[in-house]
Amino acid sequence: MSGTIQKYKDYVMTGFMKSVAPIVIDRASGVQVWDENGREYLDCFSGISVVNAGHNNPRVIAAAKAQIDKLVHCASYLYHVKPVADLAEKIAQIAPRGLTKTFFGNGGAEAIEGAMKLARLYTGKHEFISLHASFHGRSWGALSITGNQGRKKRGGPYAPGIAFAPAPYVYRSLRPNDPEECGRQCARSIDEVIRFATSGDVAAFIAEPVLGEGGILVPPANYFREVKKVLDQHGILFHRQRHCRRISSKRLHHASRSRSRIQTWRPSFNVRRKPCLLRCRSGEY
Repeated sequence: MSGTIQKYKDYVMTGFMKSVAPIVIDRASGVQVWDENGREYLDCFSGISVVNAGHNNPRVIAAAKAQIDKLVHCASYLYHVKPVADLAEKIAQIAPRGLTKTFFGNGGAEAIEGAMKLARLYTGKHEFISLHASFHGRSWGALSITGNQGRKKRGGPYAPGIAFAPAPYVYRSLRPNDPEECGRQCARSIDEVIRFATSGDVAAFIAEPVLGEGGILVPPANYFREVKKVLDQHGILFHRQRHCRRISSKRLHHASRSRSRIQTWRPSFNVRRKPCLLRCRSGEY
């Protein structure tokens, strides 16, 4: 057994995973990774979408090295830092009109909980609605709105005031041959959840545009339009989670038989209904 694998067994907490592949990665370039024995693999995960531009992308490495030589960390909420200001400006240019302010956090779970706090502060309401089969992060608040038992086992009780609506999963729906009707019915179910599973104090509805850990579930094209109508009737914010990452249309087509609109940064913000809050997890660019 590799010494690295044994050290994982002895010192690295992996209980939240079913297993870790018995491969010790030594180096990588582009979409290829090599183990310590020199065997080559294709990284279909892209480092869980963190290295979207490819492992060891020369432009990314050059930019990182240049910044490290100048400044690594300077508490950007205590001082003004140029790269922070430049990135915030760029995001405002790409994001839907009206979304001009960015809060930079350490990861997706922090972003989702920050968005939940903003929704409560803005609306004065306290409850949230999420989707079955959703995943929003491993922190306590993010898990509270995660509709996936496998991720939540032995971690409860979770936050009160969370209700869940059926995921817009066409194949498993009552209308597998009619995606548009499936979208309408799933949107109507949110109205029923509001009326029967909440106290009417809902701050926001939170959803992924594509349910990743739920099985790469692509909602019907009309789903979020219909959802927005329901939310507007009840005065509920629409929080659409976005992964600012590059997903090839071919890869998603094979996985879900649906062409992806989230192929680059700009299309990743291409929404037909402007969200009230936009939560992004950035990969490597």
